[in-house]
Amino acid sequence: MNIADLLDGLELVQDFSYPELQTMAGYMSLNAVPKGSVIFEEGDLGDFMLIVVEGRIAIYKGGEHGRQLLSSEMKGRIIGEMAMIDRERRSASCVAETDCELLILTSTNLKSLALEHPMLAFHFMASLARILSRRLRRASGMMADFLDR
Repeated sequence: MNIADLLDGLELVQDFSYPELQTMAGYMSLNAVPKGSVIFEEGDLGDFMLIVVEGRIAIYKGGEHGRQLLSSEMKGRIIGEMAMIDRERRSASCVAETDCELLILTSTNLKSLALEHPMLAFHFMASLARILSRRLRRASGMMADFLDR
């Protein structure tokens, strides 16, 4: 299966045309990651994001009581986009819970996309911003619920 077919139907690119997905695919790589592999560690520099195609990824956050599981992410989930965008260090660690297939977009390839296909890059970043906005709203709601207790 080619990368455009793997992208097709994912929330991030749900309103992209198939030719746009084919163009996006040229800037991504597909990587097989075995179970137990550390994809990145909290504190690492973030120069890529990933999309889970197959498998399950665990997200861990370090703290005074050791490493805590924040979430398990499966097909279609985007991981690592914040560090890629803001060039800050990773806020959590990412480990393959199962054998995984991951689409990788590096910051270098995102820059190339922006230079070579600016409208497509804008469309991609707008879609990514919508997803991040939804996550922030959900987190804010959870925080408000927690503070109301």
